[in-house]
Amino acid sequence: MLELQHLEYLTVIAEEGTMSAAAERLHLSQPALSRSMQRLEASLGLSLFDRGKNRVELNEAGLLAVAHARAVLSIASEMEQRMEDYKRSLTTITIGSCAPGPLWQLTPDISARFPGMTLSTYLKENDLLDDLKKDICQIAVLDHPVDEAGLICRPYVAESLSILLPKHHPLASKSGLYLSDLDGITMLVYAHLGIWQKLHDEKMQQIHFIVQHDRAAFNDLISASQLPCFSTNLTIQFSNAAENRTAVPILDPEAEIRFYLCAKKKNRKYVEA
Repeated sequence: MLELQHLEYLTVIAEEGTMSAAAERLHLSQPALSRSMQRLEASLGLSLFDRGKNRVELNEAGLLAVAHARAVLSIASEMEQRMEDYKRSLTTITIGSCAPGPLWQLTPDISARFPGMTLSTYLKENDLLDDLKKDICQIAVLDHPVDEAGLICRPYVAESLSILLPKHHPLASKSGLYLSDLDGITMLVYAHLGIWQKLHDEKMQQIHFIVQHDRAAFNDLISASQLPCFSTNLTIQFSNAAENRTAVPILDPEAEIRFYLCAKKKNRKYVEA
């Protein structure tokens, strides 16, 4: 019967080129490695090496065995990872989200509904649907609906952009503003905009931004300065972002992002409610 360890040893011999170098890399004695290869040859019923007085080289059968060994080891590694992911899914709910805002509401909701489960979250702007299909996450928070066999998708929450203005600012009395109304204004902005980056690049070119790369410094400046900044309904709801400021909604249709919860149908309980 083939042993995965023997297949691993065979691939190392192919990579190192000599039995002695492979033995050193594997922290084995050369005789022990040779015995392992002899057992592999006995299992296959073929000689895999041309053995000379001072050399041992893979023969044609050996090279073919190396190619198959690599394929088998790759499948075995994938199997181990998939089983580990499945085992973790039995006790952990993993949520992958394309933006942080929805997690501020979703995390306590899920924790309250499934108190016996461990909750894990991560941010990823792309390929979340692939993660969901591979069981890397059980819930994917997407910025678009999905209609695919085997998946369930539900609307969750909308995040809308506002501008936070000092209460005495001339624009603070407005019920709403378009981004074009902000042309020439100077604002604070955090460098890592995530899902809002496209809107920034396409429609905010005439706004003068003071960019902050440190989140703590950005928050300190908001508190200490009179400069406007952007926020969202979710940020305002779950923090004190609008303290001592007036939040004026941005009216451009692109300034609202609707989020959806997506899961495999076997995990529909996580998104049904």
